[in-house]
Amino acid sequence: MKMKAFGFALLCVFAAVQGRSTGAGSLSTSAQISDNPWVVHLRVATSDGQGLLRTCVGSIVDVSWVLTSASCLRNARFIWVRYGATDVIRPELVTESTTVRINPDYDEETGVNDVALINLNRVLLYTENISSIDLADSSTGVSTSGKLCGYGAVEGVPGEKLNCFNVALEANEDGSFIGSSEDGEATEFDLGAPLVSDDKQVGVLTSVAEGSAVFLNVAKYNDWISEVTVPQ
Repeated sequence: MKMKAFGFALLCVFAAVQGRSTGAGSLSTSAQISDNPWVVHLRVATSDGQGLLRTCVGSIVDVSWVLTSASCLRNARFIWVRYGATDVIRPELVTESTTVRINPDYDEETGVNDVALINLNRVLLYTENISSIDLADSSTGVSTSGKLCGYGAVEGVPGEKLNCFNVALEANEDGSFIGSSEDGEATEFDLGAPLVSDDKQVGVLTSVAEGSAVFLNVAKYNDWISEVTVPQ
């Protein structure tokens, strides 16, 4: 038991240290967290990570739940959630969770249904810098643009500053969105980040390639999200 506690303490220290970097990151426009209070920064310790932590982004969708990508949480053991973080080293709140719900139809090989939820094991107290985002539903029109916020990368390592930029969107045949922008570029460390249009979350960042990004369409998963997050 003491060894397990010591190992967990080391992970906590490593989670704090690994968040430190310098520079503005690949996401180009500095942002205030009060304008994007639903954005959270995630550090994920995995069962196969050999001591390395995965970095992702998520969104608060309920007082006890965070929405992100399933690929962010695969093989997750511990997740550290930073809230109200314009700078990940100085968040307003940090919590730890071990409870996740991966969409049951997620296919790791093909990447379909790449969506997941983190149970925070607590009820958040909303503030100016910590609050939820409403989700788009089937009645929401097809978005042609949106705002993406994340922390980017600096010289190949996760960035620490919150940045946002506008993204032009095209609908894919499978209902997902393909995004492109001249203002910034999402990175592998931004997976799970919310795509917001007209004050509603319309997408979740699920993959990135040079010059473009793919977003899962949130409206397709409303029933599953409600089933998981709303007490029965």
